[in-house]
Amino acid sequence: MTTSHHLSRRGLLAAGGVALIGVASGCTSAASPPANPTAASPLPPSATTASDAATQATGQDLVYPFYGAHQSGVETPPTTLQTFIGLDLIDPSPRTADAVLRLVSDDAARLTQGQPALGDTEPGIAASPAGLTITVGIGRQLFERTRRADAIPDSLVEIPAFPTDAFEKPWVQTDMIVQIASDDAVTLTHATRMVTKDLSTLVSVRWMQDGFLPNEPAVPGGVGRRNLMGQVDGTVNPEPGTPDFNTVVWDDSEGPAWVTGGTVLVLRRIRLLLDDWEKLDPTTQENVIGRHQDSGAPLGGTSELEAFDYEAVDANGLPVIPEDAHIRVARAASTEQMILRRPYSYNAGMRNGTNDMGLLFAAYMRDPATSYIPMQTRVAELDAFNRWNITIGSAAYFLPAGAREGGYIGEGIFT
Repeated sequence: MTTSHHLSRRGLLAAGGVALIGVASGCTSAASPPANPTAASPLPPSATTASDAATQATGQDLVYPFYGAHQSGVETPPTTLQTFIGLDLIDPSPRTADAVLRLVSDDAARLTQGQPALGDTEPGIAASPAGLTITVGIGRQLFERTRRADAIPDSLVEIPAFPTDAFEKPWVQTDMIVQIASDDAVTLTHATRMVTKDLSTLVSVRWMQDGFLPNEPAVPGGVGRRNLMGQVDGTVNPEPGTPDFNTVVWDDSEGPAWVTGGTVLVLRRIRLLLDDWEKLDPTTQENVIGRHQDSGAPLGGTSELEAFDYEAVDANGLPVIPEDAHIRVARAASTEQMILRRPYSYNAGMRNGTNDMGLLFAAYMRDPATSYIPMQTRVAELDAFNRWNITIGSAAYFLPAGAREGGYIGEGIFT
């Protein structure tokens, strides 16, 4: 690929969606990752081998592979920063949808490997990926708007309304989602800018939600990190690289290549009523959640990772972990009922005289019908914590399988 070819692609982006759609529909592959990335631009070897693990480097040089059986950004370790971008297609046609997938994949294949996107005006920023991952998802409504309802994966079910939901615009379902994560704020912002700029003629950005985590787990030897309530969050999760993780997260159904190895993302925006929560004494807060605030251990326990004892009672014969405690209500009875939880905090500043803060609750799962929906139904009906939070946004997406080497995410869905 020559320099003039690079400029041609950038010119197509600037010229508008019609020209680009013509390219994406088969005239040339300029909008997709090249079949031989190393010949087009000096991408490192990790960009070209699906089975590569992340490099052993840490910090700014940490690189996760782009190509592989699954998209990065799910099984990879959580980064301290994560942005979710909700996109709606301006022209809801299969060709436009395919063009968006090609463009995002092209940017992701380069940026995640520490290389600038084509036409990148700040290429020096891209040299420090800091664990950058870019993950793409598709909502039911896009399949329907492009008249591809027959292609909706069985696992991408409708998420019902729950009694605790009080949705606000704009935090609702969109055609697509792009999830961008990194440990560096400048890297994350640059990648977000490049992706949204490259898609600007094809999509409108409905919302952008920024989340953050503490740098380290809350307690030594633990895995959960503290949220804005001071509670240890995200402890009960399947272990990456294990059969349980595969069972919980990855779709293994027989179907198109883009389905097998994918997963469903449910993203909920939960506003925390911190002014009221902070009026509670620590013991009451612990009883609401079901965990000791200092250690993250379940009530009656001493360490974060120990198993819950739901049968334990106190001297008065009452459950040590109250019947309506969050961890009791939300627990999964089996591996098939588990989800992968990624609770990111958010801070949207002041709203009506109070702080608008809360959680971006990202949950990844094989099948919401057998895991997330039953859990959230119980939570909405029984959880004591409902008095101190309001769910103001919700959306669900199918994250297709990873891209084959030289291909792109979602290849074959809309063509």
